[in-house]
Formats: sequence, C-alpha cells, structure tokens
Amino acid sequence: MSEANAEIRTSEAIRNIRTAMVLFFLDVNLFGFDILPDFFGWMCLIGAVDMLTGKAVGIERIRTFGRVMLWYEIAVVILHYVGHLVPFYQAVDPYISIFILSIRIYFMYIILTATADVAEKEGGKPDTLKKICRSRNRILLAEVVLYLSMAIQGAEKVGGWLYVPTALYFLFYIGCVLRLTLLREEVENWEKETLICKEVA
Repeated sequence: MSEANAEIRTSEAIRNIRTAMVLFFLDVNLFGFDILPDFFGWMCLIGAVDMLTGKAVGIERIRTFGRVMLWYEIAVVILHYVGHLVPFYQAVDPYISIFILSIRIYFMYIILTATADVAEKEGGKPDTLKKICRSRNRILLAEVVLYLSMAIQGAEKVGGWLYVPTALYFLFYIGCVLRLTLLREEVENWEKETLICKEVA
C-alpha cells in the first residue's frame, strides 16, 4: 500500500463507521424480511477497525468483539425463522442480550474514541471532536438507561415514560452521525492538502 493510500484510509474508516450507524438506525422490512440486517453494519465497523489499526493505539483488540457481534447478528436473522425450533432459545435470550449489550457499548466507545484520537492528528477540528465525544457518551448512556428501564418495567416495546429516553437516544444518535459526516469532510480535506504538499515537494 502506498503512503498516499494509507493517509486516505482514515476518512474511509470514518465513512464506514457513519455507514454502520446509519444501517443500525434504519429498520426496513419487506414482507416480514429485514432487507438491511445489522450484520452489514458490523462488516463496515470491522473494516473500519482494520483501517485504523496502526494509527489508533490498541484498537485491534476490539476486532474480535466486532466479529462476535457480526456472527450474533447473522444468528439473529436465522433464529428469527427457526428460533421456535430451539428449545432453550427463549430461556437464554435475556442473558445473551445483556452480554451483547455490554460488547456493543464497549466496542462503540473504543472505536469512536479511537476515531477522534486519530482525527485530532489528521485535520479534525477541536470543536467537532469534542462534540463527537460528547455524543458518544450521551448515546451509550441513553442506551443503557433505556435498556435497564425496559428490563425493570418488563416491557418489550417502548411505551409511557420510556418515550423520553428513547427520544433522547435518537436525537443523540442522529447528532453523532451528522458530526461524523462533518469530521469525515475535515479529515478528507486534510488528506487532500497533505497529498498535494507531498506531490509539490
């Protein structure tokens, strides 16, 4: 890989993360079939980890967690159709969900933090980086509050006062996606300027 391509990969990694978050947000069903399953998003995130490896210290340690999430989401799609045939599925599903939630929160915290750290050196503006880190914290906190609230209330669907943390979660989520878009543009501009300077030199 050329040095120029290595520089461009940071903006591509940010694009992958943003794409993954958009895919997680969208829930498009056609004839009862999810045409945008979450495992596509996890494929994007694993690709982003590969792109950031070597630039962000220690980010490679979450690659395994990303693969666990990928295979879990593939299993979810399969179990949607055959889960009733697995006798212990309903019994263990709540415990698996807690485990998966922990992995997802850890993974997203690390990859967003690593992205901000790399972007800080590659053209990301301080205000944008600060807002991304703030959005990261708010998203993950809102997700934990929402999950725990639903577990305590024993509700499988959002209702009543649960609309409040749900609305906040979606607002923070959309804000983070928009800020990732802005950060990608900032890093991409920096990469282009750096490439031009190298060509001139």
